Amino acid sequence: MLAMKALLLFASLAAVSACGGPPAPPGPPPVPSQVAAKPAAPPPADGTFSPRSVDEALRAAWTAAGIVPAKPADDATWLRRVYFDVVGAPPAPGEVVAFLADRSADKRARKVEELLASPAYVAHWTNYWEEVLLGHEARDQRLDRAAFRAWLHARIAANSPWDVVVSELVSATGQNGDGGPRGLLGMDAPTSDGMMPASAASAPDGAGDAVNGAVNYSLRFATPQDLAGAASRTFLGVQIQCAQCHDHKTEKWKQDDFRRFTATFLHAEVQQVDKGPVKGAVRRMTVRDVARIPGRYSKNEELVPIAAATPTALDGTAVDRGKDSRKTLAAWMTSPQNPWFAKAYANRMWAHFLGRGFANPVDDLRDSNPATQPELLGRVAKDFAARKFDPKSLIRLLCATEVYGLASSGGENLGEGNVLWAKFRLVPLGPEELLNHLLAATRLEQAAESAGLRNLPAIKAQVSRSYTFLFDIDEESDAPRFEGNVAQALSLLNGHVTGFGTRALPGTGLAEVLAAPGDDGSKVDALYLRTLSRTPTAAERERALAFVREGATRPAPSAAPAPVEPPRGEGGKAGAGGKAGKAGKAGKAGKAGKGGKGGANVDLPQLQRLAARAGATDPRTRAFEDLFWALLNSSESLFNH
Repeated sequence: MLAMKALLLFASLAAVSACGGPPAPPGPPPVPSQVAAKPAAPPPADGTFSPRSVDEALRAAWTAAGIVPAKPADDATWLRRVYFDVVGAPPAPGEVVAFLADRSADKRARKVEELLASPAYVAHWTNYWEEVLLGHEARDQRLDRAAFRAWLHARIAANSPWDVVVSELVSATGQNGDGGPRGLLGMDAPTSDGMMPASAASAPDGAGDAVNGAVNYSLRFATPQDLAGAASRTFLGVQIQCAQCHDHKTEKWKQDDFRRFTATFLHAEVQQVDKGPVKGAVRRMTVRDVARIPGRYSKNEELVPIAAATPTALDGTAVDRGKDSRKTLAAWMTSPQNPWFAKAYANRMWAHFLGRGFANPVDDLRDSNPATQPELLGRVAKDFAARKFDPKSLIRLLCATEVYGLASSGGENLGEGNVLWAKFRLVPLGPEELLNHLLAATRLEQAAESAGLRNLPAIKAQVSRSYTFLFDIDEESDAPRFEGNVAQALSLLNGHVTGFGTRALPGTGLAEVLAAPGDDGSKVDALYLRTLSRTPTAAERERALAFVREGATRPAPSAAPAPVEPPRGEGGKAGAGGKAGKAGKAGKAGKAGKGGKGGANVDLPQLQRLAARAGATDPRTRAFEDLFWALLNSSESLFNH
């Protein structure tokens, strides 16, 4: 019950605040940075559009609407925010201390450059785009996810322009992977461009096309109709798939538009390399462009009218070039003159960094779904195109704006939904960010490794899959409701990561804090830095110290309670809730039952034995454990604010 009392006692800490308290007092020396030490210099601006241009446009909109925006967020809040947005993980405590002590006027811009130059940036955006393009639920035997990820990782590491990335995805040819149960694992490392030669020795029937991970994007979709709809939606923000079955009286796109656009993709011929059964392995496939649409499509009733249509882009541009039709479509799609391409990317990134896009869902730029501030969206998109579709240039722009640096509370007359971004919009941490945050705060990985757990990668992968199932963010929804659900709450409150991670086990974050020199006040400060990336206010510190003093006088319990398993769903569905959407879509209730993969708790018998060997802790340590647990489960900890 002490832990529950801690939760109630620190309920005031759980509210997401507009600022993170006073500057940190002198603390421990900065730890080695998680990111590159020498950031690359940003490209010079052309002077026609800048962060100030964005701020002036929004200031004018606020004035016209009678809105008083929130005050600027303090440095600690901004630092935590930009870390989660750019690299998907929190700053280390030492990095917070160093940043707050830095009085340089350009420290925020330098920090953005540092993050953009880091391996963590590449890993985070590889995860982001793999999820968008392949989804985490796709388990088709034709998909070599490792090959796709290697290709994607190489493109992001090279900061390939977005038009180049999309062109390669839309027109990709080659072999999906090298086959085998592990995909690319065990093969030679990919080249700098992410391409890999297929093994000639293992290629039957003369197959030897170069492995091109990008072809897995096309192979993800069961039909050309699905591929056309997804490509239009993701890369252009045009929901052309809505016209697949019939015309809508109120919509611009008609069934003939859908058929002509889809016909372009019929010039890609998919063939199997592995003809027979391939048990527990990736089935090797090739994608090649052909001059004529294969006649076999005339045998499929749904594809007959599509095969008969002339391949055409959405604006009426003819792209019927035989085997070059997909390349022609890709060139049209990614052109700076395309009215949708740059806008679709700009809208998606605006939503990622500012909590809500100009148009929502982020992939729906229909005239009947008008954007907020359409002129500003157009200017941001035009600048993105003028900078050669450089992804990092857009991130620099957004992170340098006044609106990105606003506090998440305060302001006056903001209107329902805060659609003009007059304060920073709260965003719950996604699965990747949440797991990174919890593991960084608790150091559970390091503790498990030092305890000799040999299957740590498998354990982490299992926890990651569970978190993805429970805490998946719906990027395509509108905002904002974040109630969560019972399965999520139980996973966080009683799950293994928080349950064991907040114990003072050897090697954990709490054990490290308690072993460090200093009084209890410095240890409270250290826990705040680990969980909230800030130091406590004077009132918060005093309340925490009073709780520790009171807890130190309590008698030890006879045995430490074991973490409670959250409900699990049948067939892989989480009980009592399903997904929680970023924008508040209610998850479907999962079926009751045992054995599903939905619960974010996993069977970690080694950690349980480790906790048992640690024995009962003294009352003061238990009080710090409960304080750590309460802070880690607070709203301020679990939201990007």
